[in-house]
Amino acid sequence: MISSQSTTTNLYEEIKRLIKEEKYNLAEIKLNSVAPKTSEWHFLYSFVLISKAWFDSAKKHLETAMTLAPDNLRYKEAFASLMARYNRYSDDYYRRPYARRRNGCCCCCCDGCCEFSCCDLICLDSCCECMGGDLIECI
Repeated sequence: MISSQSTTTNLYEEIKRLIKEEKYNLAEIKLNSVAPKTSEWHFLYSFVLISKAWFDSAKKHLETAMTLAPDNLRYKEAFASLMARYNRYSDDYYRRPYARRRNGCCCCCCDGCCEFSCCDLICLDSCCECMGGDLIECI
């Protein structure tokens, strides 16, 4: 375990570089060698978790970082960015956009390919959007 403050600071700089280069596995290995887990550790670890699409865990680590260093604007900006994600959940988890349109069916066109009426779909889309998702993009 690494505990010297100057050594830890240098290691954090190396981890930031690895994250910037999208070498998340190596960054995670290096983060796991750091003790104690500071606000900066939680902040950097959140990026590793975001790369895995583990958004709930990333949110918790950002909240911990903000609790440990409440005046750090970088942490607050990263948290706001995470909470303002605009991608649909299916894009994040399946890494492919428009997964629902595999068969050429766009349920907003009311072409009879769905079991729901347009009114049902608009209502479902509104509920989904209230929770941060988007059932039908064109509505």
